[in-house]
Amino acid sequence: MTTVKKSNSKYTPEMEAMIRAAEPLDLEVCEQLAKDQLFVKAGVTARGIAAKARSLQLEYVKQERVSKTGEAIATKMDLVTQIEKSIGASGLASLAKAEKKALQILLKAVDYEASVAA
Repeated sequence: MTTVKKSNSKYTPEMEAMIRAAEPLDLEVCEQLAKDQLFVKAGVTARGIAAKARSLQLEYVKQERVSKTGEAIATKMDLVTQIEKSIGASGLASLAKAEKKALQILLKAVDYEASVAA
């Protein structure tokens, strides 16, 4: 006796075709697809569509990461590098062990002093 394995995927071939047709995908495109009645009935969200697109190895363009304030994400080492450039020094890598907020305050102070001196 042969057993047939039932697929547990909630994505129908029609849904997969719609996802493939929308390539290249991004969050906005996935949100539009998620509003389609076919996806709504199946309970598929935009994030679910994005995950399915990646599992189908389709092109997916990620959103650029930004901080809560909308600024670009900066690492502590990036801040230390900016401080070094601002004061014309090098070898301050150990500053990266400081809290990020303290480095941001220091950078603003250094930049302010540089603008006042100019």
